[in-house]
Amino acid sequence: MKTILLIVILFLSTTLLAQDQVKIMYYNLLNYPGSSPLRHDTLRKIIQYVKPDLFLVNELQSNAGANLILANSLNQFGITYYQKAAFIDGPDTDNMLFYNSTKFGLVSQKKIATVLRDVNEYVMYYKDPNINAISDTIYFYMYSLHLKAGNTDEFQRNIECTTLRNYLNAKSNIENVFVGGDFNFYTSAEPGFSTLKTSSTLPLIDPIYANGSWHNNNSFAYLHTQSTRTSNLGDGAWGGMDDRFDFIFPTNDVMTGSKGVKYVTNSYQALGQDGLRFNGSIISPTNNSVPDSISISLMYMSDHLPIIMDVDVNYLTNSISESTTSQIDITYQSKFNRFKLNQKVYNAQFTLFSIHGKKIMTITMTNTKFIKNNLLNTGMYIWRIESNATVFSGKVLIN
Repeated sequence: MKTILLIVILFLSTTLLAQDQVKIMYYNLLNYPGSSPLRHDTLRKIIQYVKPDLFLVNELQSNAGANLILANSLNQFGITYYQKAAFIDGPDTDNMLFYNSTKFGLVSQKKIATVLRDVNEYVMYYKDPNINAISDTIYFYMYSLHLKAGNTDEFQRNIECTTLRNYLNAKSNIENVFVGGDFNFYTSAEPGFSTLKTSSTLPLIDPIYANGSWHNNNSFAYLHTQSTRTSNLGDGAWGGMDDRFDFIFPTNDVMTGSKGVKYVTNSYQALGQDGLRFNGSIISPTNNSVPDSISISLMYMSDHLPIIMDVDVNYLTNSISESTTSQIDITYQSKFNRFKLNQKVYNAQFTLFSIHGKKIMTITMTNTKFIKNNLLNTGMYIWRIESNATVFSGKVLIN
């Protein structure tokens, strides 16, 4: 039998809605580090300008390259909060997620093998500052991919898209999905584009609703993401901006905000793209959409432009006033797999969370001091008892 003595405070609380803004960036890094590992200094300028909270990349060659980016592009000038996912070495080049650890924690990651390159899944939880007393946390399901290149490879790209689509359709309780990277689509009429967007359960959305034939089409110059240069700089494509290869596709819950995350209107953009780049470089004609140092960095860092978008995260918070202090003894009776309170609770709701804020169980308590749970594992938990406007909450360790 384990007895835990908890000192808690009785609060009168009013539920309010708080908001935070998160910046997401996807970027094809052009075979990094390759023969130019010092490009991390170039990337650092772009990172300092954008300040992404979730930064996903394609064409990463090695874990050593990921570590160079983490140390020399992200955690610089006094910043120490960026972390990265584990590197998974798949066929050809790889993906990676870097994240602001003050806002996010990594729950899990997985590779989804296709016939060419892996698609990588990263499940993140948002670090709601009031998670221990208010509600379940908000999850982000992030996917990074790089589809087959070539204007005659539509069939191959669709096979890769179908693999991802089948995976997404089979997942349950999925929310706030972002699928991004280098898709190499030439037109919205490609079957792969339709495969990703068409689903009865989890359709993906182009946030700017810009269907069409993007390749070498001046009408879509404001969307083009490749190539940033008009001459050969030693690697990658050149010839100027004439293709929309890079995308971020969220799900409909992100567009509507139904799961706590909402797309910020007009925030989706290809960084440095002002619509005046058709068949030109990112620096010529003069680019007034970003500082000169950024447009030059974009040209030398990669032949692709990064895609960025903002989302608002809405979470519940409390306006709390302290009323009184109370002492509660909670005894966990391992023999019966239950909590025992030292007094009966009437018409209250008991909720148990993991330490990461995932809701484990919710029970309505009516004239009882016992809380049964057959599935409880050892570890730290957060509990909450609420009756009308009265809230008790605290942490308990079962070991």
